[in-house]
Amino acid sequence: MTISTDYASWLQAQMLGLYHEEWGLVYMLYGNLASVPNDTHERWQLGTDLIYRGLVCELVEVKDFGATTDRESFLHAIRSLDPSGDGVGFWHATIVWGAPRLDKLIETHFQSPDEHDETLNPAFIAALEQIFAESGVPWSDSPLLPILPAGTDLSA
Repeated sequence: MTISTDYASWLQAQMLGLYHEEWGLVYMLYGNLASVPNDTHERWQLGTDLIYRGLVCELVEVKDFGATTDRESFLHAIRSLDPSGDGVGFWHATIVWGAPRLDKLIETHFQSPDEHDETLNPAFIAALEQIFAESGVPWSDSPLLPILPAGTDLSA
């Protein structure tokens, strides 16, 4: 496991929360992670990259009820619609859930997936890291899909 413990604990909680559940997309932005405060650009970036990784790795599925026309326009929306600003409606109305691949991964690493405690499972995190790396979206501190807050100069 190469992901730091605080990020790993957050990642595990986020993934377990999607087991047989669906949430508003904004769910992916929250959770216990003291090093990245909620409602900041840093947390928006972290959530955007997690959603992107989840989609690329076929770990999550989303439904935005026709708000976007294809994957490219969806990805543009999550990086440009501020979840704490003018994009709040999109982030709350779009639904995210765990795909069958995530369910299987959770069932492999947790004896009772619906009744787990908060103990970090390093094998689960290592398996996620491997899936991310094999899918070309390894865990790193560098943004995969940089957010575009209002006023961002795209010509720079």
